[in-house]
Order: sequence, then structure tokens, then C-alpha cells
Amino acid sequence: MKTFPFQSYSLPDWLQHAMEQNIGRKPLWDFPKLPPTPDGFWFQKLAFRNRSLLLEMFENDPDPWVDKRFKDPKEVYEYVANLRIFMPYSGKHGGCDWLVMSPERECVGLLHNFDFSRENYGFQHRQCSVGYAFAQAVRGTGLPQRIMLHFQEYLFKKMDRLLLMASVYRENTRSIRFLEKLGYEECTSDYMDDDDEDGKPSKAPANRYFELYRSRRTRNKVLAYRKKSSEEYKAWRDTWVKNPDGSYTIPAEK
Repeated sequence: MKTFPFQSYSLPDWLQHAMEQNIGRKPLWDFPKLPPTPDGFWFQKLAFRNRSLLLEMFENDPDPWVDKRFKDPKEVYEYVANLRIFMPYSGKHGGCDWLVMSPERECVGLLHNFDFSRENYGFQHRQCSVGYAFAQAVRGTGLPQRIMLHFQEYLFKKMDRLLLMASVYRENTRSIRFLEKLGYEECTSDYMDDDDEDGKPSKAPANRYFELYRSRRTRNKVLAYRKKSSEEYKAWRDTWVKNPDGSYTIPAEK
């Protein structure tokens, strides 16, 4: 394994500021150990000391959908800095990454969970987003699906999430099929708010958005809440008055 005993890079200003603000503070988020799978795969939290494994796994991978940040030492450093300096202290964007290790101690993938929020309205505090990347050698073997099922169970049970979300580039059909096999369903257009300010359909976003619910009952509760919220928002939007200069006058709440 490559090591980086002294190699480091300057941080972007916003990360430097976060580091200065968070020194001495207790992290908001604590992610319990992700247990190994029944067939012996285990997990390490991604950190500065093991970031070389991420670079080794993807720097020469020809797949066009591999995150470009995983191919450059400086980008990997900043990616890990965000994980270790900013996300543990963020009330809206908490998260953690895990390296997937084989029984032979080879790194074969990365799991990402993020957008953990303390916002206590709707279902913000009971949902999160997920991401993943697997080494070229294990794609198509069934292992990524088994690992993700294991990861989802951890998030639903250990982290008490009700809803998992994922986004994928529209052209990445392989990843879309992968999510569908895992049981994810595409978000409704009403929830994604695909209209512009004049109520006309906007152009299709670059990504498609998917969700997985812990249970059918949870799904029904979340969709009912979204429907009600969407109707209330549209009724409020109908009260806006468009001015000749294109701006809007919004009536004051009574």
C-alpha cells in the first residue's frame, strides 16, 4: 500500500475556515462500526492515513463514470479533508465514507453516505443520500449488490434512516439498472419541482434521482407528506404577483 507520510496540500479557503471553526468542538455525527459481511468483507472509514487505497483503486480505471476526484492525489486529499474536517460538524451535510476490504485485505470499493441532517421538519432528520464506487475487477460479479444490501441494512437499522436517496447521471444506464435491482424507484416530478418560475417545464436535469424506503408504510407516509406540501406550496405561489420588470411581489403572511 502506498503511504503519504508527509505529502499534503493546501486546503480551499472554505475548508480551512471550517477547520479553524471546528477545532475543539465535539462532532455532531457518530457513525458506529459497519459490521463485516457474512462472507468476510469488512470496512474501514476513509481517512487521511488510508486515502492511498482510493487512489490506487481508481487512478487508472478507464470507466468514464468514475469520479475524477479519485484519480488525482490532490483531489483525493481535498475529498478526505471534506469528510474529516467539515462533514462531522455539519448540521445539514453530515456523512461518512467506507472503504470496502476483501478477506484478502484488498480494497474493492467505496461506500458513501451523506446529507445527514438535524433539521427536524418533514423527514429531513430520517433520511440520507448514498453513493458507491467499485473496483473494475468486481463489477458484474454480484459482489457490489451484496455489499450495497448490507450497507442499506446498516443505514436503515443502525442509523435509523427511513429513506435513502441516490442520484445518477442520465447517461449512466449501468448504475441506473443497478439501483433498480436494489429496489430504488425514481422520484416523482412533483417532488423534484421541475418547473421554472413561470410554471413552464424546465429542461431535463443532468441527473436522475432515486429513492429506497425502509417499508411500504414509510413510503406511503412520505409520499402523502410531499403531496400535501407540494399543494400548499403551489397555492402559495399562486398568490405571487408578477411585476412589469419580471420580479414578484409576495403577499405578507397574515
